[in-house]
Amino acid sequence: MNAVNSPRQFLVIATAGHVDHGKTSLVKQLTGTDTDTLAEEKARGLTINAGFAYRHSNDDTQCATTLGFVDVPGHSDFINNMLAGVSAVNAALLVVAADDGIMPQTREHLAILDLLGISAGAVALTKIDQCTPERLAAVESEISALLARTSLGTAPLFRINNINGAGIAELATHLNTLAMQQSVNTDGRNQHPRFSIDRCFTAKGIGTIVTGTLAAGAINQGEQLVHCGTGKSVRVRGIRIDQSDCQSLHAGQRAALNISLGLDEITRGDCLGVAQRRVMRFDTHLTLIDPATSLKSGVDYHLHIGAAHRLTRLRKLDENAGLYQFSLDEPITCHWGDRFILRDPAAKISLGGGTVIDTELPRRGRASEERLALLEAYRGEGAAAINAALAIASFGIDLEQFALARNLTSASMETLLERVRQQSPTPLAVPIEGSRLPRLIGASAAEALSKRLTDLLRHFHTEQPSEAGLLESAIARALKPSIPRPVLKGLITVQTAAGLLRREGSHVALATHRAVVSREREEFDAKIAPLLARGGITPPRTREIVDATGIPLRAVERILQHCARVGVVVKVADNRFYLPAILAELAETANQLMAASNGAGFSVIEFRDKTGIGRNLCIEILEHFDGCGYTLRKENVRVIRKPWPKMTA
Repeated sequence: MNAVNSPRQFLVIATAGHVDHGKTSLVKQLTGTDTDTLAEEKARGLTINAGFAYRHSNDDTQCATTLGFVDVPGHSDFINNMLAGVSAVNAALLVVAADDGIMPQTREHLAILDLLGISAGAVALTKIDQCTPERLAAVESEISALLARTSLGTAPLFRINNINGAGIAELATHLNTLAMQQSVNTDGRNQHPRFSIDRCFTAKGIGTIVTGTLAAGAINQGEQLVHCGTGKSVRVRGIRIDQSDCQSLHAGQRAALNISLGLDEITRGDCLGVAQRRVMRFDTHLTLIDPATSLKSGVDYHLHIGAAHRLTRLRKLDENAGLYQFSLDEPITCHWGDRFILRDPAAKISLGGGTVIDTELPRRGRASEERLALLEAYRGEGAAAINAALAIASFGIDLEQFALARNLTSASMETLLERVRQQSPTPLAVPIEGSRLPRLIGASAAEALSKRLTDLLRHFHTEQPSEAGLLESAIARALKPSIPRPVLKGLITVQTAAGLLRREGSHVALATHRAVVSREREEFDAKIAPLLARGGITPPRTREIVDATGIPLRAVERILQHCARVGVVVKVADNRFYLPAILAELAETANQLMAASNGAGFSVIEFRDKTGIGRNLCIEILEHFDGCGYTLRKENVRVIRKPWPKMTA
C-alpha cells in the first residue's frame, strides 16, 4: 500500500446524534465504509461500538486531506462507548433526522461535544425525503436555537438524503475546508508522545493492534514507547492510517499501531508514551450542564477521560469557581488540559464536564486561598500560567512538576523559561536536589525570602559572635513561617554562589561574618586537632585525648562539643570525634563498596576489610552514616541513599 503523503491535513470527526438518525448510513455515503462490523450491530440495526472510516481527497498537492470519521453509538445504553470514541476528535458531525427532530440523545451528545470544547463541525439533517418543506424549516429552526448556546453555534447545516446522496458533496467540501483550516497543534509538538487507546485486537500473522488518536507529540515506526498500564517497554512495529502504511504519526492523527504487547495486558483508556506517573487524584475545573445540580462528596460518579472510564469521588475546592478535586478508584495517566465528562452515580445522565488543571497536588493546603488562586492561574497556557503563578506563590513553582503535569519536553520547557526570564524583574531560579529543573520564585517573593534568611543570620551573629554560623536544620526551625526545606536549601545554594552567604563546615553564615575565635577553638586547634589528624580513620577516644594533652576530661568534652556545634569536628559516637575530611574519606570508601556491589549494598564485614578498622568502630561509623541519611540499612547490608555533602572545615 502507498504511504499517506506528508502534506496531508488530517481531521478526526465524531458523528453524534440520537439512535436511528442515519449516522452510520451517512458515514457510508461519505467514505464507502460500513462501520457496523459486529454481528449484533447488523442484527439490531444500531451501532454498539464506535466505528471508524476514512475519506481521502484525490488531490496529492498541499491541499490533500484525510477525514477520519468516528461513528459513535446513539443509543443511551451505549453512551460509554460513545464517550470513548468522541474523546480525542477535532470536529463533530451532529446528525438529526428530520422526521424525529431533536431527541434526548441529540441533546446529551451535543452537551458532551460542548463540554469537550469541540467547535469545528457541521449539522447533517437526514431523512429529508420523508418530510414536508414546512417540517424541515421547523426542525432547522429548532436546531439553530439549540446550537446557539453551544460551542457548535456557528456550525452550518446541510440537508442530506442518504438514499440519493443529495447534500453529500457539499458536506464533504465543508469538512475538507475545516481540515485545511486546522491550525498546527503546537502544544502537541511541545509534548512527549501520548497515544490514547480506544480499541485493541489481534490480527493473524501480525499480532496486537491498538487504535486511537495521538493526543500529543509524534511517533515513528520502530520507536520504543512505554505502556502506562504495565510500565512495559513497547515497540511500534507498524503504523497504519486507514489502509495506508506510514512511517510516522503526528499529534491529532488517528491510526492503528502494531505493538509488541499481549492483548490481555491492554485496557481501553490505556496510553502509550514516555514513562509517565499515573495518578489517583487531580484538580479540575468542572462546568455543570444544569447549574442547579448539587454534587455530593463521598459518592461515586462516573468519569470519562480520554478513552478511559473510571469511578471517582469529588472534593469541593471552590464550588462557585467550579474547582473540584477528583479521587479515582484506580490510577490513570492524564495531563493538564485533558477534557472529561462526569456522569451521575447510576451512569444514566451526563452531569457536566471540564478540564484537568493540575496532577501534582500539595500534601497540605489543598483548598487554601493561595492554592485556589494558583489553580486559577494554572488554567492558563505555557508562560502565561507560569507568570500568573509566580505573582501568587510564596515559595515559587516547581518547574519539574509543572512540566510533568503538562507532559512537556525539555526543549519546550527551556523555551518557556527563556520567555519567563525576560520579565523585569527577573524571577529567581533555585536548584532543587534530585530535580532536573529548578524551582522558580517570583522576584518579590525571592527578595522577601532572602531578607528573612539574612535577618535571621545577622541576629544570630550579633547574639553569638564566636559561632561560625547556623546549621540548615536550625535555620529551618527558626524561620517562622517556615520555608520548605528543599526551597531553603536551594536558596542557600544560590546565595552562597552569589557571595552573600558562606559555608563554614556544616554551618551557614553571612559572607561578611568573621567569628570571634573562642578559647575553646584555640585549644582545639593547638592540641586536639593534631591528634585527630594523626589518628586518621581511627582517631583517639575522649579519654585518650585527655591522656595525650593533659586537658581535664570535662574541658575536653566542652571543647569537642563546641567544635562539633560549629562544624569543625563531627561527633560519630559518645567518645569518638572525626575531622570532616577524614569522615568524607570513609564515606567515599562506602561509595566504592556500593559501586562494586552493582547496587546490592555492602556489609559491616566488607567495610571492615576495606578500611582495616575494628568491627565495633565500623558499626559506630555506619550507624552515624545511617543517622545522617547517607546510608540505609537493609537487613545485613547498607545502601547509599544520597551523595555525601561537600563541606569545608
